[in-house]
Amino acid sequence: MRLSVVCASLFLSALVLSAGCVGHAQDAHEPGDRLGTYHATGKLVSDSCQAAVLGVSSDWQFDVKLSRQSHTLYWINGEEAIPGTIANDGVSFGFQSGVEVTLQAARGTRPGCVIQRTDSASGELSSSSTTDVPRFDLDMSFNYAVKSGSECAGFVGVEGGFVALPCKVSYTLSAKRTALPPSLD
Repeated sequence: MRLSVVCASLFLSALVLSAGCVGHAQDAHEPGDRLGTYHATGKLVSDSCQAAVLGVSSDWQFDVKLSRQSHTLYWINGEEAIPGTIANDGVSFGFQSGVEVTLQAARGTRPGCVIQRTDSASGELSSSSTTDVPRFDLDMSFNYAVKSGSECAGFVGVEGGFVALPCKVSYTLSAKRTALPPSLD
């Protein structure tokens, strides 16, 4: 089975790796103390999905804003502020988020196909200072799995589809601040 253009377009818009990382026209609310805007560049570490429709590339770049409040780090992607945790050392951090995407709606007795994507990241800020953090390093992974009760065989082993499910895409990234927060201007 070959992925249809409509399905591939929906799939791309919903599951593309940059979702949740690239800024949009309007930023979401920024809780806590703003750290600034960062430009991240990264390299692909692994890709067991081998799904062309995901748009995985060996190099990846995006901009993101960060803010922090006590031991919470907010990853602000332009649509939402994703909360993560900052360890007691003040520099180690991590976060998780996820999304479910319906690739094929249920019809009658057919269950449809719903993919669960879980995003995980862990890294280190260059400083434990409340707001003066000039850079950070990050390992980020995207795990894709079939939601329990779904049937996604038509999206596995086909052109543009997944080689196998579950699967994982991982990057290692470094980010440098490109814009100071208002408190440091």
